[in-house]
Amino acid sequence: MSVLCDIKDVKKVYGSGPAAVQALRGVNLTIDEGEFTVISGPSGSGKSTLLNLVGCLDVCDEGVMTLLGHDVKKLSPKGLAQLRAERIGFIFQSFNLIPVLTARENVELALQLAGDTKGDRVKRASEALDRVGLGDYLHRRPNQLSGGQQQRVAVARALVKEPALVVADEPTANLDSNTGAAVLDLMRDMNKQLGITFLFSTHDPLIMVRARRILLLRDGQIEDDEIKTRSDLTREVERKAVQEMLHNLADY
Repeated sequence: MSVLCDIKDVKKVYGSGPAAVQALRGVNLTIDEGEFTVISGPSGSGKSTLLNLVGCLDVCDEGVMTLLGHDVKKLSPKGLAQLRAERIGFIFQSFNLIPVLTARENVELALQLAGDTKGDRVKRASEALDRVGLGDYLHRRPNQLSGGQQQRVAVARALVKEPALVVADEPTANLDSNTGAAVLDLMRDMNKQLGITFLFSTHDPLIMVRARRILLLRDGQIEDDEIKTRSDLTREVERKAVQEMLHNLADY
């Protein structure tokens, strides 16, 4: 398995002087291609900061971060924008859909930033929405969709360009548990089928139970790095099946 991201002694500080906040304090981390990984930790631990660095939305102050063969600190703002547009997808808790655009047009935006032609954008956006179960909702605007459907549009937008990496910041925060589970299972399927690497910032048990790796951040440092074994995942699947069976019996 190839290395997608290599982080060495990375530090990030916001502000200066007495008001300075050291968000990351020497993080060392390697993320391989095809991972389905969660960054967890209490508020203020550095989760979002680390996610933003890996997603090339920000750059570190000290240390080295290599992503997809690029030394991120050496890239110009234009180079960072091109890397984001071509190789990275984003999913946010607030969906971030443009209200005046249809579902298909929202998905097309990711391809427009990557320079695709109009005809190709329409075709690929339609296929992406069909893949997430929204083939009949291409022309609906966000206010005509449920929360779960809006997040599926956001998933389609993130995946339409078949990125190497998808970063997701609390993607289930605005969804009920059943809808959140369905959206997560969709992302898990995409991870398996397409080999796309997923990196989440969250403390939602729905995501953590599906992750194959959990990084625990505390005070800007990695405190724990748990890689689940096949038997761990099997036990979780069995536990989930038992819970669903008991739920169905209760309804009966």
